[in-house]
Amino acid sequence: MKKLLPILFLFFSCESLGEQTEYLDYESYIQEAWSAFVLSDYETSINLFNLAINQTNSSDLSSAYSGLGWAYMYKSNNLPGTSNQEQRDIFRDNSFVYFNNAFDLDPNASDILAGLTFLHNYHAEQQIYLYFNDNNFNTNNNDIPDSLQKSLDVSNSLIASDNSYNFIYDDCIDIDNIRFLRSKIFLNLMSFNNDSSHNYLESLINEINAINKFSCTDFTEFDSVINLGQAIECIGHISEFFNSCD
Repeated sequence: MKKLLPILFLFFSCESLGEQTEYLDYESYIQEAWSAFVLSDYETSINLFNLAINQTNSSDLSSAYSGLGWAYMYKSNNLPGTSNQEQRDIFRDNSFVYFNNAFDLDPNASDILAGLTFLHNYHAEQQIYLYFNDNNFNTNNNDIPDSLQKSLDVSNSLIASDNSYNFIYDDCIDIDNIRFLRSKIFLNLMSFNNDSSHNYLESLINEINAINKFSCTDFTEFDSVINLGQAIECIGHISEFFNSCD
């Protein structure tokens, strides 16, 4: 296991036993924060990204803000169950804030666009769950399609700038994962916006056929996805692989 660099260096002399604190430079904090992240030590990762922001004079903080966005998102994903819903929402709200801060500084960065894609989709899926399972849930008819569209818009920018995207700190996150998420978004949009269902179906099929990691022809009897029934069957098969990635 890779050891994190010490953050504080203590110096003692005969003349003084007081502590002197020496801070790392911005890039060193960022590197160590990601080292903690890949070890699933998200709390340490968050602390190090914050040190990069607060203890250095870097002129571009977008990578630190982006890192905080990812760390809070992964931290929220590690709190399953309804009893953790409130805390999970707080972490995701934090993630939104930091990703938006990063986006303001660097709107073309692939990691930032990917993070926002997932967060907008999380929000939409939570709305969909409440729509079907909570009789007290009130939502405007356009709220769910709007949330889904936000995820699509950001992912459109990601694909346009980096159509072979890969998140280097987690092999589970790549362009195929993004396209799978988009296929589910188009399927959900067909349920909440019937006026454009034909266009959504075409887009749904295109996204499924663009996935390289898994092919529906490996699990089904048809040669390619050409209709809604086949698309739904395909999503069911390949979701087992994407959802089990760890």
